[in-house]
Amino acid sequence: METISERLTSDLKAAMRAGAKDRVEVIRNARAALQNAQLEAAKQQYDAAARAVEAQYADDPAGRDAALAAISAAAHAPLAAEAQVAVIAKELKRRQDAAELYRKGGREDLAAQEEAEAAVLQHYMPQMLSPEELRPEVAAIIAELGLTGPAAMGKLMPVLLERLKGRADGRTLSQVARELLTSG
Repeated sequence: METISERLTSDLKAAMRAGAKDRVEVIRNARAALQNAQLEAAKQQYDAAARAVEAQYADDPAGRDAALAAISAAAHAPLAAEAQVAVIAKELKRRQDAAELYRKGGREDLAAQEEAEAAVLQHYMPQMLSPEELRPEVAAIIAELGLTGPAAMGKLMPVLLERLKGRADGRTLSQVARELLTSG
């Protein structure tokens, strides 16, 4: 199966050939966000390894230096599929929030631009469940936890977000949960 990163690369080439400048910019930004996330993950991995070496060779400066030199800071393992989805989801949410703020500020032109960028990014996200598809699952989780009334949202949402991660966005989950808790 093709990763998001691979799809972005092939789509970038196609968009460049087609002369779709707006699409090219969005895809480049998404690729940059993925690369930044990968670099941050590699940095955290290196830092953790360096701390372990520092602790292990606290009394042996020569051994510590040799072990630190052996750690490869350039060993960039590609981001896992879930991490790639999380990065694209963050970029998507950023654009949706910006569009909402532009609308509140009366800037429909900028809101439309942000929504167009969000639409491009949406193609790289896994298919999300619709509210109709979520209702039975959310109802089952509510019954399993024995929750009733709108006051139970605080207990329900963390469980929903964990169990349905990557299959539904938080806003839709919240709407369905609130609807089921108030009606049921």
